[in-house]
Amino acid sequence: MHRREFVTAIGTAAAVVSAAQAFAVTADAATGESMHPAKYKALEEAIAHCISAGDACMRHCLGMLSMKDVSMAGCTNATYQVIAGCTALRTLAAVNSHHVPALGKVVAQMCTDCQKECEKFPDVAECKSCGDACKTCAEECRKVAA
Repeated sequence: MHRREFVTAIGTAAAVVSAAQAFAVTADAATGESMHPAKYKALEEAIAHCISAGDACMRHCLGMLSMKDVSMAGCTNATYQVIAGCTALRTLAAVNSHHVPALGKVVAQMCTDCQKECEKFPDVAECKSCGDACKTCAEECRKVAA
């Protein structure tokens, strides 16, 4: 085989492979199905809501601390831990990690602890919202927990 024939053959093979891959992607997109569907979709949604509510609660707690009011110190600590735990769990859930059940068990406890702290401040909207989100998140975590 001469050099020119070799280059032509490689070019043709590359074009065929590219066309096959493009067709496969188009076929998957047409059916709306993923080759690797999200295994923990409900958990991911609950976590996203919990983190968002936790951020709002944390903002309120830090505002109180900046005014020298330490009455929400426990809530601040619990919320900080929930945000960290949920962020890690969300990352693992997004890639269908086999570590999700084990971490889910820990995060469920973190959410329960945070919920209890938030319930100490029923008149604070951010705390109520965070507590409710933590309750839902803990329930979803328990569903996948080992």
